[in-house]
Amino acid sequence: MSQPADPIIRVEDTGNERIDTTGNPNVPRSEQHQFSQGQSTFSDGAEPIFNMYVKMSQEEDNKMADRWQKDADGILIFTGLFSAAVAALLAVSIQDLRPNSLDTSAFYLAKIYQLLADPNISHASILATPATPPPFSPPRYAVWVNSLWFLSLVISLTGALLATLLQQWARRYITATQPPRLSPHKRARIRWFFADGVEKFHLPLAVETLPTLLHISLFLFFSGLLVFLFNINHTTFSVIAWWIGLSGGIYGCIGLLPIFRHDSPYYTPLSFSAWFLLNGVLYKVFRILAFFTHYDPFTSTTLPRAYVIRDIYRERTSWGIVKTAQEAASKMSAGIDGHVLKWTFDALDEDLELEQFFGGIHAFCTSQVVHEPRFLAHLPWMECWSPFKWDTYSEANAIVPKA
Repeated sequence: MSQPADPIIRVEDTGNERIDTTGNPNVPRSEQHQFSQGQSTFSDGAEPIFNMYVKMSQEEDNKMADRWQKDADGILIFTGLFSAAVAALLAVSIQDLRPNSLDTSAFYLAKIYQLLADPNISHASILATPATPPPFSPPRYAVWVNSLWFLSLVISLTGALLATLLQQWARRYITATQPPRLSPHKRARIRWFFADGVEKFHLPLAVETLPTLLHISLFLFFSGLLVFLFNINHTTFSVIAWWIGLSGGIYGCIGLLPIFRHDSPYYTPLSFSAWFLLNGVLYKVFRILAFFTHYDPFTSTTLPRAYVIRDIYRERTSWGIVKTAQEAASKMSAGIDGHVLKWTFDALDEDLELEQFFGGIHAFCTSQVVHEPRFLAHLPWMECWSPFKWDTYSEANAIVPKA
């Protein structure tokens, strides 16, 4: 007699509990729960989130790796040209560090000429003069020049080696974080694992400071060049020194400009060091000042101000140049929003885009994000929009209270 077929168990998840929708009373509830837990939850509920994470992170990683590759290519090109120039000059300057055979020949020829020119010279005077040339001692300037140029060459080649390694790191990171034929949740976990390692080991900071090696090697080369020319020709030295001094002054201004002007697009690899040094010193100064004013009863007004300034420099030190500039821009929204609106209007040339632009101006002016919409009415480029100026802005001024 044939046995009845086992009933097909269908389990549904209702949120708080899992039930058997077949209505079979012979299936224990514990078995139903174990059956439902045995199913993969990544294929229904979690996979969309993992897919979104993988897609977004893949785009960011590709951009980051491409940026690293371009930085490394620029470093390698500069290093190749710079190293060739330094090597050519070293081939000339290194001759001053070793004895010259011509000097030895000149010494013995001078001795022979002395004997032949004066046949009446005594034997004692001949023995009194040295029979061998004096020991060779390179000039001090030659030692300095070659030391600076060799150090410059070694540092630039070290930067080229690190740039080559950076390219390999970028390729390895992309290969490791984007493995094929893996489920989205595994790819997401692998990506976060390697991305967390990149942040922990401060790889982006190392990439940003890598060009510093090339700048240091260039400074050393210029220093050696000045010493070399000073002992060769003073006129040439004066011309080159003037140009190097002018270039160094401009370089220093470019490096310090982001510290005092947060909207400056100029910066050098030394700007970060100058930023942390300046803000770190000022933070220490105001920290000490706040400590002493805490015990001074006559500084009731100075104490809060010292604490506020100390906290400002502490935030700047921890934020860095970029985030400090972003914070400064966000606090200037009342003066920037009008320029954003004007730039958007000037960039539009399609009728559909202009229609969408004019349709969103009213919401733009009444938005809580735009803190001071009244200032838009005073912009010169708004003069031609008299209907909008008198209708929309009057409504916006009625909605937005005055400060």
